[in-house]
Amino acid sequence: IDMVGVESDSRIILAEGVTKFFANMVRNRQIPLSMNREKVLHQLTEINSKLMALKWSYLPLEQVLLSKDFRAVEIFAKEIFDSFPPNWEETLGSRGTEGQKLVGLLKFIRDFYYRLRERISTGFSEDLSDAMDIFCGEVLSIELISKGVWKCLVADGQARYNVITAIEGVKKGEVVPIAKLPPQVVHGIYSEGMFMGSSEGLRRFTKEDIGKRPELTDKELGQSRGILKQQFLSQK
Repeated sequence: IDMVGVESDSRIILAEGVTKFFANMVRNRQIPLSMNREKVLHQLTEINSKLMALKWSYLPLEQVLLSKDFRAVEIFAKEIFDSFPPNWEETLGSRGTEGQKLVGLLKFIRDFYYRLRERISTGFSEDLSDAMDIFCGEVLSIELISKGVWKCLVADGQARYNVITAIEGVKKGEVVPIAKLPPQVVHGIYSEGMFMGSSEGLRRFTKEDIGKRPELTDKELGQSRGILKQQFLSQK
């Protein structure tokens, strides 16, 4: 019997961490945009309050999805990102790799809020991997950037992503599992995700699998879960 409830759902718990992380960014003026910071902080406080109310409501899934608290989280998140100045992505993205990283991080946060309902509607889960985008992507190009580190351009059928990896033997044209994660700058290059492998290596998939979510083992999922925990759940 599945006894996972809203109070232990990985998406709700991660949403609390993302909200705290985002509020710290705003508070510490890490987002160089012309926005009303006090208003955004108030909206983030409201989001956190609604998430807490949801978490301890012990409501079943159907009632969580219909609740005013869940809808309020979505409304406040949309209000925050609608308040960003026009062309904010281009403005920040023109500031080199760190600007690209900031754009990627803000888009990751925005998309996390915007897709919260879609993710939770599949059922409560304690597994952090259910809170992230994992898909099979085709390696379009691979370039050695330093000893034992490669830059790969990967496509999922709709978009292209930079993935910096230390996994040897990845070849152009292969279809491999990828997790889309908060972006990093590695060796001066913007990276948007990671290949999902384990000590046994990286599994290859077929062209028919491009864009689909693969079934992966705990070992293959472990590192990506750890990255999400470290970024969003390690703050006290």
